[in-house]
This record gives sequence, C-alpha cells and structure tokens, in this order.
Amino acid sequence: MQLNFTLQINNDSWYPTVEIKDLKTLSGDKANINKKLVLQFTAPGKMTSGDITVSSDPWYAFDSQVESSEISNGIFDIKVTLVPTDGQLIGSAITNIHMGLNKSSDTAPDWSTFSNTFSAAADEEPNVTGSLVVKCAQLPAGLEQSSAELILTRGDKSEYLTLKPGQSTVSLPAGTYRVAVSDLKTEDGTLRAPVNVDLKEVVINKGAQTPLNVTFGAVQHSSTLDVVISLDDIPGLQNEALQLSYLENGVETQRLSLRTGETLRLEQRPATGRFALQARSLKLNNVAYTFDELSGQLNGQYHEVKLTRAQVHQTNESLTGAAKLTLHVSAEKALSTTFDLHLSNGAATPRRYAFDNIPAMQATSPQTVALIPDTYTIETGSFVNNGTVYYVDVSPNPLVVKANTPVQLNVNIVEGANLQVKGFPDYLTFGGCADMSPSNVDDLAEARVTSVFKYSGDDGMGDAGGYLDPAKEPTSKIIEMARNVSAKTSDTVIPFMVSYTCNLSLGDVPNIIKDPVRHQYSFANFIQSLKMAQATQDAAHPVPAGYIVNPDYLGECQKYGYAPTYPIPVRKPLSDAMAHHGVNVAIPAGITDTLKGYIKAVNWLVRVVAPDVVLGWQINLWSVGGSQWVYNDFSYDDVFDATDGQHKKMTITPELAGKLSADYALLVGVFEDTEYQQANGQTAIAKGADFMAADRYEADDFTGRAFNNGYCYSPNEWDRTFDFCASLSRHLRKPVMPWQIPASRLATQDEQVGEMEAQFWGTGGSYLMGHPEIGDSVEAINEKLLNLNFLDVHAAMMGHTARELFNRHAFDVSQPKYQDFPARGIFHVQVGGGATTGVVSAVNNNSSSWMRPRLKAYRQHPLAFENNRAVDKAKK
Repeated sequence: MQLNFTLQINNDSWYPTVEIKDLKTLSGDKANINKKLVLQFTAPGKMTSGDITVSSDPWYAFDSQVESSEISNGIFDIKVTLVPTDGQLIGSAITNIHMGLNKSSDTAPDWSTFSNTFSAAADEEPNVTGSLVVKCAQLPAGLEQSSAELILTRGDKSEYLTLKPGQSTVSLPAGTYRVAVSDLKTEDGTLRAPVNVDLKEVVINKGAQTPLNVTFGAVQHSSTLDVVISLDDIPGLQNEALQLSYLENGVETQRLSLRTGETLRLEQRPATGRFALQARSLKLNNVAYTFDELSGQLNGQYHEVKLTRAQVHQTNESLTGAAKLTLHVSAEKALSTTFDLHLSNGAATPRRYAFDNIPAMQATSPQTVALIPDTYTIETGSFVNNGTVYYVDVSPNPLVVKANTPVQLNVNIVEGANLQVKGFPDYLTFGGCADMSPSNVDDLAEARVTSVFKYSGDDGMGDAGGYLDPAKEPTSKIIEMARNVSAKTSDTVIPFMVSYTCNLSLGDVPNIIKDPVRHQYSFANFIQSLKMAQATQDAAHPVPAGYIVNPDYLGECQKYGYAPTYPIPVRKPLSDAMAHHGVNVAIPAGITDTLKGYIKAVNWLVRVVAPDVVLGWQINLWSVGGSQWVYNDFSYDDVFDATDGQHKKMTITPELAGKLSADYALLVGVFEDTEYQQANGQTAIAKGADFMAADRYEADDFTGRAFNNGYCYSPNEWDRTFDFCASLSRHLRKPVMPWQIPASRLATQDEQVGEMEAQFWGTGGSYLMGHPEIGDSVEAINEKLLNLNFLDVHAAMMGHTARELFNRHAFDVSQPKYQDFPARGIFHVQVGGGATTGVVSAVNNNSSSWMRPRLKAYRQHPLAFENNRAVDKAKK
C-alpha cells in the first residue's frame, strides 16, 4: 500500500534532519500498517540505524534496517525499513519518524533539494519510479538490422536501453540522468550513423513522464581492418611480440605490438586510399626475419589482414667467429620453476637471443645457440616461487663476445623477501585509512580491504606529554571496526595502528630524539595500545592487529647520518613506562642507550607485550636528503652511506635510494633479533620487524598541499617510486608495504572539473588500478588539470605546468600497474590518509568513490604469490 505523508526538512550544515508524520493512504485514510513501513529517498550523506527515532502511540520498539547506494559523490539512495521489535501489527500507531545524517561534505547540496524523492509504503516497496518516453526515428537505410544503445547514468550506476524505432516507455527510479549513446553501426563497422539526442540530461520525476527524442545523422562509410598474427608454425616467433607500423597513403598513423594468435581491429579508416602494414625486421637466435608488406585498397569494406608464414622470410645469420655460450647457474636451493634470459645488442634492428625455461637450480649447461661477436645487454628480473621473491643476477653484464672465444654467463639465483607476512593471505592485498565516521565500515567492506589503519593515541603523534587516558586510545575501536568489516565480507581484515614512540615528524630532531620524558610517556602509551590489541587475540583472530611505528624516524636519522652508537636515553624511560603498566620483564643487555638500542627496544617491546601482532617500521623517499630524484636522477652534496659511515656527494637514482635506505635500516637494527629472559626465566628471541612501510607524501597531487610542496606525479614518478620500493625490498630481503598512497585519479576531458581543492584529483589511483580512458594520451587528461601552474621554485624539478610534466615521458595507464608488485617485493598496499583520497567516503568529499569498486573487482582475481615476474627496469 503506497502512502502519503507530511515531510519537514531542516537543512543543517552538518547534520540535517527530516520529520515524517501524518501517514495516510492515497485516498486520505489513516495508514493501516501490518508488518513493516518502508521509506525510500535520496540524501546528501549516509545514514545509520542510530540516526532514526520512531515515535508511536501506543509506544512500540522498532528495528530499523538501512540500505544505501551511492549514486554520485556523497549522494546516496537510501531505503529504511521499520519493523516492530516484538512483531506486533503497527496499524496507525506511528506518529512521527525523525531521521538525521552526517552530510558527506560542506559542499554537498541541502537535503531539501531531494524532497521530491521521498516515498513511503506499507508492507510493500515504495513506488519511486517515473517514466522515460523515448521517441526514436526510423533507422537509416543499410542499418535496419543494427542496434545502438542509450546509456543513462546516475552517479556510478548506468542503465542501458536498446534503441528501437517508434515510441517506447521505460520505468526508471526518480533522479537526474546523464544521457549518452553509442554509434549505430553494422557488425563489421563499415557503415555507421551518429545518434543524436535532444537532451544531454534528463530528470525523472516520481509518477511523471519525461520525453526524449532520438534522431540519426547521415550514414558514413568507412573501412575496417582486422590485423591478425598467425605464426604458430614458426617456433622461433611463437612468443615474440612483433612491432608493426600501420600506414595510410604512405603515412604512418599508428604503431602496433601483437603476438601470434592476437587480433586487433582498426575501425573508421578512410573509405578511399590505400593501407599498408609493415612488420619490423628482427634477428632472433641467429635467424634474421623479414616480413613482406601487407597492403590493399581502402574501399569502405571489411578486410582481414593476416600475417602468416607466407609473408615471413628467414635467413640464417653467418656464424663465422660465433662463440659458444655456457650458462652457469648458482642457486642456494633447487626451485620447482624456470626463468628466462634475453640478450640484445641494442642496434636499430637489434640482434637478440632468448633462452627460455631455464631450470632454477644449480647447473652448468652449454647452449646450442652460439653467439655472434658483439656486446650484449642481458635483461634480467625477479620471480616469485612458493611465496618468496628470487632475483636473477647475471655477470658479466654487458656480455662482450669475441670471435671464436667461448663465453660463460654466470647466473646467480638470489633469495629475497618472503611475502607471506603473518596475518595476511597469500596474494597481493590492499588496505585503507579510517577516520572513524559511521560510513567507514560500509565503505571498507565495499572495497574488500585486507587492512584498515589509523593513527594511535589522542593526538596521533605519540602523546608525549603524559600518560594517556585509556578512553582516548582508539586501538579497541579500530579493532572493532576491522571486525565489523570482516563480518560483512567474510575476509580477514587486520586493524593497523600507526604509532609514534618518538615523533621526529615535528622537527627539532636533535632535542626530541634525546628527550627521556617524551620517551617515557610515548613508550607507556604504546604499551597501552599493545595491551589492548593483544587482549583481543583469539582463535578466529590469531593476528589481532598490526603496527607501523615511527613515521619519519628512520628518514630523519638517515639524513642526519646518525650512527648506531648515537647516544639516546632508552633503558630508564623504557623501564619507567613498563613499570607504569606492570610489564615485569627484564630489559635485555642488547638494548643500550643508543640509536640501535632504541630501535631494538621498540621491536622487543612489541614482541613481549603483544607477541601476536605484526610489526613494520616506516621509511621515506626523502631519507637520502630529498625526493627530487623521483622526477629525475638528482645529485645531493651530503648523502650518508651506511656501508662506510661516510657523508658524500651522490647522484641518486630510485635503485640507489632504495639501497641506501635499506643499508641504513639494517645498520641500525630494524630487522635484528634480540635475545632476552622471559619472566619465567626461559631464554627467548624477540624478532625484528616483519616488514618495511614506504611512504611518499600523504596528499592528492592536484591539491596545493601536494604540488606546492613539490609533489605532483605523472605515471613516470610513480614508476620511479615503486622502483624505489623494489630496490628497498631487494636489499633488505624483506617485504615492503607502500603506505598512505593517494588513491585519487585523473579527470578525463569530458568530466566537469570545478574547484580542484574541493575535488581532490591525482594520479595514484589511475596508476595503480589502470585508467583506460586515459591510456597513453596526455590529451585525454582534463585541460584544467594540465593547465595547473607550479611554483617557480619547483619548475626545474616538475616543470612549469602539469602539461609539461606529463609530456616529459611516454606512459600508458591502460592496465593496472600492480601486476608485478609481488615480484618486486610488495605484499600489501595501504591507500589514503586523514586528508588524502583512499577508500572511505567521509574523507575528501567521497573522492574515493572511483577507487572502491575497482578494489572490489580486483579481489575477484587477486595476484597470488606464485609465478609472478618482473623485469629489472634498471637493466632494460
């Protein structure tokens, strides 16, 4: 039974409310409700059951069920179902329904804007629909059997309607829809007509009809080519990506890369003229391959352009002076997998050698393919086997081959990080930052995160001014949130606390690092959080929580060049903090009043107070003295080198930055074990950290907080950031967690870009998850983003504008960039921050709405820690 009612809306800036009363039938009688009352409406924020109060006479207790679906940035369709707790008949007892919600942002529209979306029904679903009446012209001649789609988009949801001549009516939920259409075309694409609509946006009102007229433009004739590579019968080319040039009337218009068995369609080519397809010659394993040009007439027809054996010419290269190659493989253990080695001389038509499926075990094996004298660069990389990363190191590289002189290539299989960090599944996962808003749980569940993180304490900075009231420590709340998310997804969700025991993010490093009073309070507050976490450990949650400790600490110490013996008060403030919380374990002798002693103290404290949690330290990109190297290799006058303890001038690359940071972390004991005596007298080992977190800078690229501080990344800078992570893991031999990565995305040309400080655009999300609408084209990026001006002080590093930055290096974000993360030592990625786009809608005006469904889709087919491979980009 559909109902009428009286609606009153209070447009508060942050917590608007509505009152619903006088429920009546459509004929004006009092509502007689049996089992349930259902309300449906649109709102500028999310609602929870705690936001709903029902008044009735006589009084009943009501259960309220709230379902919400985001339809735009911070705008939600909400359905509320009210049911008496005791199951009684409701009748006409309800006198008032009070509902409120937290607005998604201060720029969200007033709730009264959506007053016409409210509907109510007794014991059935409310009628919230209107009608779209589509009047479609006759299909043009030659396209009568073709079809086009009308695409109606409201927020992140789309309705697809097949256009048919004449008038048709479709029922739609009330709201405003963007209108788009696909081309009307034949199956082979040679005949098409543009589809025109008289409205780019339609408003569907409840119970009303909205007209939309569709017409067709002039029929257009064009040519279609399917480019097919069919070389299965040439073994040497079966795995080869051929480089192709497509020409029209002698002018190259496109370059293609295709392997045998692949097909690429080229549509809307001219209806007149000539086409040609040219495959680049190549030399592989002492066979020179040339290819006949495939050409034909562009005549408005469909053409299959197939490259087969008939167009391939093979010539054996002269082996005069060719040298025999022996591969000597060294491996610490025999692995049940194989690896590949590729050699190239780098010529315009490169001579290449491919040695594939080499067993990853100790062996010396002469190769049947000899090498023609030249200098060859060897492309190497890494692979994952049984959850562990292995690196393929070769020497010499480059390999100089002289006439008639046998050569040996030494291959060393080096074991790296074990990616199977306790508490985490055996595949690459993602996590997000929480701000403790009521909507966090639903958002995190939608994204199917594996972790959720928040800063510990009251001030989030270590609370170094005193002992923290337990009621102000959020550890228990974030654990509860993680478990609520897990209950919705049936997935493991690890709560992470970001904890400072010494906050060097504040500056004044020489004083803060030596302040025993600050250490005492921060140690004590850290113990309190650890105790809370360990108390929640049970069979269902064997790893109750995770910790990332002391952001910026290692980076500052590395910048200053503090040695492991640098004096720091450790033992007394640690002892006083432990006494305050009743931790009765003797501090081991290995914990000294030094920098290394401090770091080992933090690790030891975690293992003693909360032995089941997982632990990581954090390192910054700027720990080598700055982060200018992310844009281009950069020379610094004063870089601390942990290998010899000297300060020196260095030109920093991503690989060197990762190595220097890893060397320093190892020097000061981040992953070093500590022997100690337990309270029962037994000797035990406190393990070092489990992983390293790597931090860029927590801000969305196209906000002043980022670009005015020298952080606005194109895909090239993200490439180099993750090259740093790969090098960090390689030299630590430990897994790495990129942390606080902005999940903001690029805007395309057809999107509306308003005030950028309120919209939070960026590149991190587009890079990570893939953004095919951008692909490899700078011009696909919204003009307003590209025209962003940078400060003059950053021009040498970033360029003068974003357009200049993005034009520096070719890129392609058509596909996700996380696909080789496991082979680069990355086991988990945490996105977002307190003021940075991540997963939750309550931060940054729900700029995370693009990221959540993509993270959810990723979890359908996650990357397992097995058979993942990466190319060593430094040696390509």
